[in-house]
Amino acid sequence: MKYTGLYIVIAFLMLSYTSFAQNDTIETTDKSEVAPSAPQQQQTVQKFRLGIYGDFGFSYLKPKSNEFKSLGTRSSYSYGLVVDNNFTDHYTFSTGIRFSSYGGKLEYEDSLSVVNVMQSGMMARDYRVNYLEIPLALKLKTNQMGYFTPFVYLGLNNGFRLSSYADDEFSVASTNDKISTEGTDINDITSFYRLSLEFGIGTEYDISQSFGAFAMLSFQNGLTNSLTGDTSKGYKQSAMFKKFALTVGFLF
Repeated sequence: MKYTGLYIVIAFLMLSYTSFAQNDTIETTDKSEVAPSAPQQQQTVQKFRLGIYGDFGFSYLKPKSNEFKSLGTRSSYSYGLVVDNNFTDHYTFSTGIRFSSYGGKLEYEDSLSVVNVMQSGMMARDYRVNYLEIPLALKLKTNQMGYFTPFVYLGLNNGFRLSSYADDEFSVASTNDKISTEGTDINDITSFYRLSLEFGIGTEYDISQSFGAFAMLSFQNGLTNSLTGDTSKGYKQSAMFKKFALTVGFLF
């Protein structure tokens, strides 16, 4: 795959960095903040933690012009590695690497060659775009409540397109005939870089001193256009991905 070398280098650097820092800890500044029901070992906080996670949700494309109409959501998912730097008891810088798939459906007026004759009609296009993403985020944590530590997540996602495909259904205006195609490569009309803002609320759950789980509900708001170029009718393609997701993972 074209980007395989990049994935391996980034993953290797992250794992190497974490292996040196894994045992660093921060002493809890106020022992009284640890709830009586919390295990004794939670009086120290690991400075660096490595984790794995995945999410599942729904994404959609929000067009920026009246020529395009959104036709609803499509299932979306992500999976990857997370590296957390707990630089204080309540503030964590979170980054990592993940692979994400987004989708959405748009309808717009278009034209298509049918038996060597250009026909006007409506195009219903189902987009599927895959990205390699590097999130840069801040977790704002509350005091520990028993085994739970609730947090607010706020960050930016830097996405780099890996591949993009579309399933099309073209309705010919003059005959109402429908022409369908699947798996069309659309890299030439999708942006290579995508920036989005992600906001979420979640909690960490301490299973042991060095092992825990976490869950989060989040919304991702695209800040840059995911589509580029013009349609055959001269309409400028401009739309951004939005996403709702449930994330679950483990920290080591």
